[in-house]
Amino acid sequence: MKRSSWLLAAVAAGSMAAHADVTVNTTTSGKALINVSGDGVNLIKGHRMRTDTVMGSRTVSLIVDIDNKQFVEIDDKKKTVTVTPLASIADSLAKVGTGTMEATLTKTSQTKQVAGLPCTVHDISVKIPFSPTGHSGDGMDMVMALSGTVCLSTAAPGLADYQAYYRAAADSGFIFASPATTKSPAGAASAKAYAALTNKMASAGMALESQVHIGAEGSGPMAGIFSKLASGDITTTITKIQPGDVPADKFEIPAGYKVKTAK
Repeated sequence: MKRSSWLLAAVAAGSMAAHADVTVNTTTSGKALINVSGDGVNLIKGHRMRTDTVMGSRTVSLIVDIDNKQFVEIDDKKKTVTVTPLASIADSLAKVGTGTMEATLTKTSQTKQVAGLPCTVHDISVKIPFSPTGHSGDGMDMVMALSGTVCLSTAAPGLADYQAYYRAAADSGFIFASPATTKSPAGAASAKAYAALTNKMASAGMALESQVHIGAEGSGPMAGIFSKLASGDITTTITKIQPGDVPADKFEIPAGYKVKTAK
């Protein structure tokens, strides 16, 4: 899978004015098939979100453009851009699941301060049936499971716009990871599960900190092996929220970059 974070959705924020802009700094640690540790910067402007993730010497940017129904991935090292229409991954996402997806968010009594803001800890759980082969009923059926905790704030700046952004994303069927993840059934299941979880979280507040375990459950002959491969633990924390104008060119394709459209 590409290096785009599983947790793009959990680390963005909005501002108090309608369709105003905000910059959010995050730090992530852990592994999920790949090492996802690193720092990130998230920009929201209206119905567009850009996430810049730094891992080692490489920076990868993902723009989720709701109005234009597309993903834009920018690789500054290679000076390339990949544009993926949302429609091109719709079939992969639709094929995921042999049953009903379950997503729950349970408020606890625990509270804390993150980035100087109060938040309440919630237990999270998402389960989505899938088959690693992409063919349900072949004896390989499993359940992709996400569980852990998230600290949600109703006092963070821009909560209304934050929630409006994710409602629009959910209504349009967006995920918050590289579209390349949907090429495998496991990747599509994980991306779809996290999108469902993100919508649940956003409806209850702004996610300032999340601790998520990713795993797979099943009773088939390959379940034990696959569950170990799919297993991962990721912690993401917002370190700074800064409302203020975000230049529109941050969401444009850089001049001189080679552009290809994924199908």
